Amino acid sequence: MSPPAPSDNDLLTMKRKELLSLSNQKHSLELEVNAIISELTSPITITSDDSNTTTTAPPMGIDTPLVDSEGYPRSDIDIYRARSLRKRFHEIQTDYKVLEGRIERGLLELTVLTDSDIGSGSGGNSGEASTKSMSNDKVNEAQEIQARRAPKPKPKFDPVTGKWVVKSWDGSVAGVEDGEVRKFEDLSHSSEGALASIAAAGTTVGGGSSVTTALQQQLQQGSSSQQRPASSTTGNTEQRSSTTSSTQQTIALMPFAVIDQVFANSPSQEAGIQEGDLLLRFGTVTADNHGGFDSIKRAIVTELSLAAANECSISIAVRRTTAMLGGVAEMIRTETFDLRPRQWAGNGLLGCHLQEYKE
Repeated sequence: MSPPAPSDNDLLTMKRKELLSLSNQKHSLELEVNAIISELTSPITITSDDSNTTTTAPPMGIDTPLVDSEGYPRSDIDIYRARSLRKRFHEIQTDYKVLEGRIERGLLELTVLTDSDIGSGSGGNSGEASTKSMSNDKVNEAQEIQARRAPKPKPKFDPVTGKWVVKSWDGSVAGVEDGEVRKFEDLSHSSEGALASIAAAGTTVGGGSSVTTALQQQLQQGSSSQQRPASSTTGNTEQRSSTTSSTQQTIALMPFAVIDQVFANSPSQEAGIQEGDLLLRFGTVTADNHGGFDSIKRAIVTELSLAAANECSISIAVRRTTAMLGGVAEMIRTETFDLRPRQWAGNGLLGCHLQEYKE
């Protein structure tokens, strides 16, 4: 026959005793570490046996070298004692953090038990529902605290806004507008994942520039090209409509850079880029969603790094001027290329040189 389960009052008493014991252990560690710090940081008094004179030596220190200027062990201190104290000091630091975590969890559990005891005292289903709700709130609060205190990854560059962003405690993007509907992990794969999150929420980025609309069109084009049936009149019509809309928007873009040099056998030359092309769009980077050429260059570097890491291509739009009729007339048209950045015989991943475009 199994023993009866402890009541709420018994659990409450046991939890209070446990917290009291943890608090006493914490206090003992604090006293011990204070004594160690005092001994390690206090000057050492040395008494001479012959002349009964006293001299003062530097303290052992918490993390100072235990050797002199010539590399020999210090003769004015007890090396073994210094190392033992330092070892114990680091052990106490680790034990102290563990105790703090146990005390914090114990206080949350004590709060839940106290609320449960109050709810059961009032009786009825409403008391039980209230107790469950309060318990869930405490658990969620504890999980949020743990998530906020967890180590955060390094900041990442957001190609959509052209800013460096950090990860929020709930996994969203902090520091930019509409970051709560995006995922920080998407930035490590490609910009399309982050852009799809914004597109799904129906938001726009930037002061009036419809970046999301352009990105939606790009994503639709990519998905339609991969899933297009062999014989589908409707699919072809939708693709022509999407391509026409994207082309019209590309034509309306302002050039932000001129390609003044293309190297032989480079990814740029293989993609079809030529010297004199005016760069309108590089992936998601345009003159509208970035301020200044320095910001544009940083965003392009980020786009190149992401595409090279994921072994995917970047869509590039340029404005090209072609001489006609023996140089008497010129034809200006917009060209779109798919460039796949990679390592080649030259420097970098692009294989061409960009210069800021000034009208």
